Amino acid sequence: MTRSKTPGPRGGDGATTLHIGSWSARVVRGGQEAVDACRDAVQWTGPDLGTEDGYALRTAVLVGHDHCGFARFARLPEGTIVTATTPRGTFRYRVYATYVTPGRGTPSHGLYWGDLTLQSCVGPDTGFSYLMRV
Repeated sequence: MTRSKTPGPRGGDGATTLHIGSWSARVVRGGQEAVDACRDAVQWTGPDLGTEDGYALRTAVLVGHDHCGFARFARLPEGTIVTATTPRGTFRYRVYATYVTPGRGTPSHGLYWGDLTLQSCVGPDTGFSYLMRV
């Protein structure tokens, strides 16, 4: 599969928005305080969306609490298309795998893969959806 080197249209207001089907959320960079605010999906680590490279271990990671509406991040079905509209353009990602690890707030070392990882809690555990840009 070949990745698109040409981004789609740019977001008009300078914000980054993540779209999964009819659901969407603004994306902001931040840490635990931004996650706990329950307003936005939080880019926890990694390069700007559209500049990531999972093959070079440059993974962008978006997180959100399950009780704040981000539970979908943990277990997206394989093949699901996720779109990010950014100031640099619109980028599409496809889910290729998911993983659930025991415990909440567990160390994430070795659990971020692909171009984009989405993370949220799943009951008492932590779930990850892994995506590649298409």
